[in-house]
Amino acid sequence: MACGECKSVWEMVAGASVSLPHVTIVTAVFNEEASLESFRSEVADHLFSRSDVYYEVLFVDDGSTDRSWEFIERFCAESPRFSGLRLSRNFGAHTADTAGIDKAAGDAVVTLACDLQDPPETVLELVEKWRAGAQIVWGCRRTRADNLIRIWAVNAFSWLMRTQAMPKGSKVSTGGFFLIDRKVADCFRQFREHNRVTFALVAWTGFKQDVVMYDRRARQAGVSGWNLGRMLKAMYDTLLGFSTLLPRSITVLGSAMFLVSISLALYLIANDIVSRPVPGWTGIMVALCFFFGVICLMLGVMSEYLQRIYMETTGRPLYFIAQESGEHVFGHGHPSHVEPNDPVGHSAL
Repeated sequence: MACGECKSVWEMVAGASVSLPHVTIVTAVFNEEASLESFRSEVADHLFSRSDVYYEVLFVDDGSTDRSWEFIERFCAESPRFSGLRLSRNFGAHTADTAGIDKAAGDAVVTLACDLQDPPETVLELVEKWRAGAQIVWGCRRTRADNLIRIWAVNAFSWLMRTQAMPKGSKVSTGGFFLIDRKVADCFRQFREHNRVTFALVAWTGFKQDVVMYDRRARQAGVSGWNLGRMLKAMYDTLLGFSTLLPRSITVLGSAMFLVSISLALYLIANDIVSRPVPGWTGIMVALCFFFGVICLMLGVMSEYLQRIYMETTGRPLYFIAQESGEHVFGHGHPSHVEPNDPVGHSAL
């Protein structure tokens, strides 16, 4: 943006007598040095240039091993619109989002990935829905630039979560692109469990919800960390943490096996009475293997719940912050107007 345009925006904002709504964008970062420059440019072009809402970005470096933190520190030094947290190690994307929401000072908080697959300009639509009264606004993918297998897996995951784990009537989307009001953020901060799925916790709070449809882009740089394994883990954590599907399925399976075993016992007794049974181990071994497999499956599910109970009772912190960067004191108010020294956050562009 040219200096004259920056000045005109500042003059327009300075003349306003009312405080601006304040939106904090939380961006988790893990080895994203290839994407950060483009992300900074797009956010500044589409969001920082706005005169009706004050936008800022809070980066959360989730233990990156590349130069991501160096980029974040430079952004923070060049513009007060950027702040950064660096976690002491890699705790996972959902914990990084939690750290950002814990520290966000805005009237609303948006989670936005820095890979630019979720367009920064769509944040404007999320904010519009929020200003119209919605307290949670989900970014829902109309189309996505992925292969067919991945699209099918995501759709299946989304259907399973909505039907088996999420509150009835929730408009939840399984992606990590959404806006929450300050009241929802305060409620979210009360969740301190270690096996976290951010969108599931947000959906569980309830509140008034709305949806913004958008087209998801292809990743512009780097490699996505959201692989099939992580998708399955998110599904598994959501089912264990928010659904009774697994324990009920085990109960049904155990009951069915009990009925089958009774029928088999009656058959064996009748066969022994009316005929001479053929000796052999095949049937016995097959039955033993099957039933012991079911028992091990049940014990495995029980062990998962016990392990999670243990993790929660230890009371370990979710994360540790190794470094902070930026001029703002996190969580202590926010600017009511755009600062004259950096009207739209383009000072370094």
